[in-house]
Formats: sequence, structure tokens, C-alpha cells
Amino acid sequence: MKQRTLSPLVTLLHHPLLRQMAQVAAERGLLPVYLVGGFLRDALLEHPGALDFDLVSADPVALGMALQHAVAGKVICLADRVRRVVFSREGERVQVDISPLHGGSIVEDLRRRDFTINAMAISLADEPPRLIDPAGGLRDLRERRIRMSDPRVLAEDPLRLLRSIRLAAQLGFNIDETTAQAIRHQASLLRDVAPERLREELFEILHGSGAGHWFEVMDKLGLLEALLPEVRTMRGCLQGAPHRFDVLTHSLEMVRCLDGILLALPKLLPDEAASLVGPLQAEVEGGISRQALLRFTALIHDVGKPDTRSTKDGQVRFLGHAERGADIADEITRRLRLGARASAMTVALVREHLRPLSLWQAKTITPRARYRFWRDLGTLTPDLLLLSLADIRATWAKEDSTLQGYLGFVRDMFAFHRERIQASEQAGKRASVLDGHEVMARMGLSPGPFVGFLLERLREEASLGSLRTKEEALQYLERHLPALWEAFTKGELP
Repeated sequence: MKQRTLSPLVTLLHHPLLRQMAQVAAERGLLPVYLVGGFLRDALLEHPGALDFDLVSADPVALGMALQHAVAGKVICLADRVRRVVFSREGERVQVDISPLHGGSIVEDLRRRDFTINAMAISLADEPPRLIDPAGGLRDLRERRIRMSDPRVLAEDPLRLLRSIRLAAQLGFNIDETTAQAIRHQASLLRDVAPERLREELFEILHGSGAGHWFEVMDKLGLLEALLPEVRTMRGCLQGAPHRFDVLTHSLEMVRCLDGILLALPKLLPDEAASLVGPLQAEVEGGISRQALLRFTALIHDVGKPDTRSTKDGQVRFLGHAERGADIADEITRRLRLGARASAMTVALVREHLRPLSLWQAKTITPRARYRFWRDLGTLTPDLLLLSLADIRATWAKEDSTLQGYLGFVRDMFAFHRERIQASEQAGKRASVLDGHEVMARMGLSPGPFVGFLLERLREEASLGSLRTKEEALQYLERHLPALWEAFTKGELP
């Protein structure tokens, strides 16, 4: 046991950056300096993480200045004399947070920290290294357990309530039962935390592939309702067939289903998976990935149902729930301080989440209807199709043939985009029809929105294979120009 602990610590102290920090501190007479937090924890797990170091020093201001000069970095002044030094090493960003020693000794400092796995330290000057572990964090690491260091730490900073879930999700750990009871007892304190801090922890959970499971854990501990008060009315809001669950249970199940879909993309959508994975992992803004935003949207997609529930002839209805849900989603995203782009995407997906199902239920889905679906929803179309697939999976039982039927519909929609719309664009059919100048010259029109309207109609016809040459495009406009003008004046889409 002792040897297993020593080996990663020896390796850790030989890390070139830590050796440099120790040397700088020794030259300035600033020892002892302690390494604490996530980098140490991950080293003990033998899972190297980002170059993000947390140090404790009796004089963080002096150490920050000394380190800044040594590494040619930038110092950022944070609260309570905390200094952050940021620099680059071999093209990789390095961040060092230096905090003051609290409580008079490193042992007392560690006892004040949130969870035992974060309440360990090593001195950068010790040789051989010695793990300082007053709360039993190493044992909890080995038993894969999140346990609070002290019952008071949650009330001191209620964000730790949510951080417990984030750590468990990131590390694949369980939450200690005594800690879970304390979280449940103090869950309401989460409402007092700044929205920006809540958003950061929440979306760290949503970045992981097990978000559905951890949302259920949050709900059992009372954290979900503290974070999203709208959950209260979703709970117990019963739905009619084919739904199996109330609104909240359905929404939680939908996040689970979405997790499974995202993991199984190569199998479910083999022709699209390669082109979908990159955009889903890309950042929308503020460190929020597209797939994290999609999971968040899955949780709140039916948030408008409790306000719109009615019954007629014994049937439960939710008329207008998508529109009402979009309004509530807008309130939620504003409250959590999401950026403009992330908010707009979430609201749009909630508003439109029924549209794929409506198209699927049509007796005949024409190529034009498919084209306009992709045109109207633009870059959100893949997200909406994945969201709707998760919605169907969360609604029907696994053995229901409806699931396979809907999966076929989603595959057909992606295939149409790939084979008709993308193929048309790549073949240059749009350019070979007519451009704006040619439309104005041939039709005797002045610049304006009507020209754009005509160009979009030509793009549609080209994608549907109706137009292949400029002459065919010209004949089409001459034949349909009066009808097109009437549609335009009525405000119809091209």
C-alpha cells in the first residue's frame, strides 16, 4: 500500500514545472510551498490532467511575483490575496493558483477544504515526498468515494453541494451516504449561489456522457429543484398515451436516452457520425459544448407542459406547450447567465422540438417538405433530429416498433441532406443556375428582398433536381414570376 502511494508522488515531484516552482520558492526564501487540489489528486489516480496547479503558501503575493518573473508569465489578482500565474510551456497553457495558508498550518488548511480527495497535500521541498492526508482522502480515492471533509464545509460554500456531483461525474465515483444525507438536508442553500458559478458546475456535469444518471442523483438529493425551480411543477404532471412517465421522469429519461444516442452514433447513424461528432464537441461559447447544451435542452424541452395541461373527452392535452416552453427556457437561460448564442440555440430547440415528429406523422413526406425542414432550421437541424430521436426513445418502450420506424425517418432526413442538398451544393448547381445580378437583369428587377426570395426558390428547385441549367432557371422564373410575387407579398417563405 505504501509503495503504491510513493511511486506517483516521486514521479510528481520530478515534474519539471513543479521542480521549477520549488526552486523559485527556495531561492526567494518562500518555502514551504504545498501542492494541493486536483493536480495532486489526479496524479495519485495516475490520470494526468491539464497543467492546472494549486499551491498553498504563507506569502502568495511574493511567490506569485517571483514565479511571474521566472516563467515570463502574467499575474492575475484574485480575492483574499490569491494570485494566479498564467504562462505557456511548449505551446500548452499553464495555470498556477497560489492561495494563502489558512488556519496556521497545512493540516488545518486541509481540514477546511471541501472533500477529502481534495484535502491532501505534499510539500515541494520534501525529499522523499510525504503525503499529508489528515482527512483520509487517499482511502477515499482508492474506494472511489466523494466524502466531505467536515459537515460544515457545505454551508460555508453551498456551491460545494453541486460540486460533489460534478466530481463524482468526472471521476466516476460514488457519493458517501453521510455526505449524501448532508447534501439533501442543505440542498436549498444552492439557491443562494451566484448564477455564473452554478452554470459552470452544471455544464461540467453536462459535458460528460453520464449526465442523465447524475441528473437523477441530483433530483434524489434535492439539488435539481434548487437549481431549476421549474422542476417542481414538472414532477407529477401526468401525460397521456403513448407516454409512460410524468413530465419530469420523461425529461430525465430523455437525457439518459440522448447520452446513449451520442455514444452510439457510429452504429445508429453510420453515414453521419463522422460529420456530427466534431460539431457536437465544439464550443458554442463560454466553455459550453454543443452536446452539453443539447443535454440541457433535453432536460427542459417539456418545461411548458405544466402550464398548458388540459383534458378533453378524457384525453390529456398540452396545446401550445412548445411555445410556452420556449418562453420559460428563455427565462432559465437568462437566470443561469448563458451567453446570447447558447440561449438562442436552447430556446429555438425547445420551440421547434415537435416539428420533426409532426413531419414524420405526415402521410407523405415530399422532397420539398424535407428540403424546407433543413432550410428553415439551418444549422440547428442535426441537433433537433437527435433531440427528437431521444424524445421518441424516452416515450415508447424499447420493444416498440415505433422506435425503429422513427430511427428510419431520422436516417432518411440525414440522407436527403447528404444526397440532395449537399450534393447539389458541391456540384455547383446553385452557381450554375442564376445569380442575383442575372436575375435582376433578366427579370428587370431592382435590388431588394424579392431578389433574395427568388434566389432561394431557385436554390430549392436546384436541390430538388428540377433545375440544371441557367436556361431552365430563366424559364422557371418567367413562368412563375406572378405567383412568386404574390407569395412574397403575402409574407410566405420562398
